[in-house]
Amino acid sequence: MGFDLFMTVAAIVAAAVATWAILRLFLRENDVTAPSHQHTTDEKPTENHVENPDEIAGKTHRSDIAKRLVIATILTIPTFTVTMLTFGGIALPHWLTNPWLHAIIATPVMFYCAAPMHNHGTAALKSRTPNADSLLSLAMTIVYAYSLLACVVSWLSPERSRNQCFAFASMVAVLSLAIPMIEQRPTAKKASEGDISTAQLQETQEIQSQETQETQQSTDTLIQASIVYEIRTRVTQITATVTMVIAVWTFALWLIFGLQPKLTIAVLIGATVLTVAGLVLQAYDRQPSR
Repeated sequence: MGFDLFMTVAAIVAAAVATWAILRLFLRENDVTAPSHQHTTDEKPTENHVENPDEIAGKTHRSDIAKRLVIATILTIPTFTVTMLTFGGIALPHWLTNPWLHAIIATPVMFYCAAPMHNHGTAALKSRTPNADSLLSLAMTIVYAYSLLACVVSWLSPERSRNQCFAFASMVAVLSLAIPMIEQRPTAKKASEGDISTAQLQETQEIQSQETQETQQSTDTLIQASIVYEIRTRVTQITATVTMVIAVWTFALWLIFGLQPKLTIAVLIGATVLTVAGLVLQAYDRQPSR
């Protein structure tokens, strides 16, 4: 009884301190603006079909993400299948359920397949503007680190829970890589060409008027895009921060009131909160600005 009371007080105090630290770090006004996903390009109509450097970079990025997604899927399917069968009470050979085997398979997914997510998420955390990648990276890192610790200190959690944690971490990577592969159809911009008039003076005036109008529209579009970007960045920052606080208290409350094995399930539930919110924010970022 005394130990349970001590754990309850410790969990509440730790959650309160973590909440204070998260709110102080990520909701305090700062002058750092996240530079990601912000491109300012001068669009000038050209008659020859020269491919835009941004389009080339986008295709290369999608190709790299696709390759990482394929590798992550191939490595995740076996561990996820074994975990689900074990969770369903089906007896499997011991070597298939060996947590170290799952750790070896999950390691490339963690450090190679999910590397872009970790890089973007860590950079956003350093600039105090957490985003979807930050939440997904935190979820995957926490579960992977806990699973490795559970393998080293075998009494920390049951063997079945260790396998389930590695499969969870790999699934986070697969889902986070799958969302950017969803094709985002760009809005087509059709430039209307007037018929060539016989009077060259009238044609020149129309062209100058059209150029002036397009320049004004381009300036207005850039200003509007900048405002929308700032709003979306702030919304994402607040949502990610609140999600981290919810995950902390979910973890703490399960340690106090949850079922056994408390620590393992608390880690998985806390990571699930981060993952779900991260995937929702990632899909939100893929939505075109109106």
